[in-house]
Amino acid sequence: MKKDIIFVGIIILISIITIFLQNTLKNTLKGAKVYISGKEVMEITRPGTYTIKDDKGVYKMKVIFDGSKIKAIDSTCALKICEHTGWVDNASQEIICIPNKIVIKPIGKEKNTGVDVISW
Repeated sequence: MKKDIIFVGIIILISIITIFLQNTLKNTLKGAKVYISGKEVMEITRPGTYTIKDDKGVYKMKVIFDGSKIKAIDSTCALKICEHTGWVDNASQEIICIPNKIVIKPIGKEKNTGVDVISW
C-alpha cells in the first residue's frame, strides 16, 4: 500500500515537471513551413489565411496564421484530424494531415536549452 502511494506520487510529480518544462520552454512562433510529401512547398511568416495546393494545383486545405499561433481549416481529408488539432502555439508541435501528406511545421525563435521536452 505504501509503495503504491509512493509510485503514484512519483508519476504525478513527473507529470507536473513535464507540463512545467513544456510551458516554460515554449518557443514563440515566427511562422511555419508547409511540406507536402516531404517537399517544402510554402513558408508562412506573415499573419493571414493561406491556401495549400499540391504541385498539380489541387486544393488541399487552408491555414490561418495570426502571428503567434497557427491552425489548419477547411481540409479536403475525410476525418479532418488536422483541423481538430486546433491552434498550435508551440514550435515543438506539428499539424499533420496523413491523407493529404501535409505537415505544417511551426518555426520558433531558437532557444539553446539543450533539452527536448517531448522526447526527454
